Amino acid sequence: ALEAQRSRSKEERKSRRLSVQADALGDGVEWVMAPGASAADVSFVGYERVEIETLVTAVRHLGDGRAAVLLRESPFYAESGGQISDHGEIVGDGWRVDVEDVRKVDGRPAAVGRLSGEFAFGWVTARVPTRRRKDIERNHTATHLLHAALRQVLGDAVHQAGSLVAPDRLRFDFTHHGPVSADRLDEIQHLVNERVWQAMPVETREMAYPEARAAGAMALFGEKYGDVVRVVTVPGFSMELCGGTHVRNTAEIGLFQIVHETGVASGVRRIEAMTGPGAYALLHDRAQSLGRTAELLKVSVDGVAKRVQALLDERRALEKRVEDVVRGGGDQLPQWLAGARELNGTGARFVGRVVQAADLKELQGLGDALREQLRSGVGVLAATFGDGKTTLLVVATDDLVKRGVSAGVLVKELAALAGGRGGGKPHMAQAGIPDASQLEAAL
Repeated sequence: ALEAQRSRSKEERKSRRLSVQADALGDGVEWVMAPGASAADVSFVGYERVEIETLVTAVRHLGDGRAAVLLRESPFYAESGGQISDHGEIVGDGWRVDVEDVRKVDGRPAAVGRLSGEFAFGWVTARVPTRRRKDIERNHTATHLLHAALRQVLGDAVHQAGSLVAPDRLRFDFTHHGPVSADRLDEIQHLVNERVWQAMPVETREMAYPEARAAGAMALFGEKYGDVVRVVTVPGFSMELCGGTHVRNTAEIGLFQIVHETGVASGVRRIEAMTGPGAYALLHDRAQSLGRTAELLKVSVDGVAKRVQALLDERRALEKRVEDVVRGGGDQLPQWLAGARELNGTGARFVGRVVQAADLKELQGLGDALREQLRSGVGVLAATFGDGKTTLLVVATDDLVKRGVSAGVLVKELAALAGGRGGGKPHMAQAGIPDASQLEAAL
């Protein structure tokens, strides 16, 4: 009997002490327990409550105005299983802690934050912001739905390789041999949204670990589980071991939108997604951007893709024409250079020609080719385009630009001789000429 009493006393003393995970809160002063309080009484009630009146069990002052608080009943979720910690507040008599983080101490949630006022043990109000918690719950349940959809579309070889559940987004890493095609991503996204819109119940219950595994609950590889585990189920679709917070019904997710899919390591892919208000805001911004694009292209929103494709085709055709003209110009370059004049004994050369070009881009292509072959000199090219407009192009090589020569200045002077005006950069500039008959005189 005496030995049994000693054993009970030892256990009671142990329950009143707190050991801290090595990396949880760092070094500092020891925990101070409330009179008559026991660490064994601390429990997490955040699955059912986001606000509660409760007692402080222990406090630890961390320095720099920060403190860690253990509550008898805590609504604060500590980061685990990819879900980030809750934020919130603890309000006591003449003091408060703005909770910025939650750490596990002996498996119990310790709320960490900035302390204001003079701390005192007693009754407090602990509060988690409802909107932030709801956003996290939406993303966490959506992560489970995404995992199930990935396995359904890509096969059972897909396994979770990491995750992040935050208020504004979710991130899910999974094993797969290569990029997921756009069609398959669309199928995965549709599967998740189908379950959302079907308003399916999200069930949670505690079970013995072997029983849960036998029932088909998925466990995260490498994760350590106790004898009793919490199982989160969306009937007929998803069943996982999970200690996180979740919506009660998939309809609360509202909307699921994949943002992008990328590779993060060999054989590991990553999907980032948004839900609810965040997904709506994303789609709204994209719709606004598409609308502005349609206005610029002077087409309806439905016609944007067709118009962009037409512009791309035009650009490819134009690039081909430029290549052909430059290639043709390249054949004439030796003749142009042979007729080049030296500029005032400087060693630099001058080439002036009237050429054939369909538009300004082609003319600029010829100018680039001439500038490259000149090595040191100034080139002046003039062309009348199909629309009847005549343009004068002046190019200067880099060595002359460094010595103060500017194509922009030269083109203004030349254009003035032909009744035109223009400007540009030191290495290339252009001017419009109203009277093509004045070109030869200007050159």
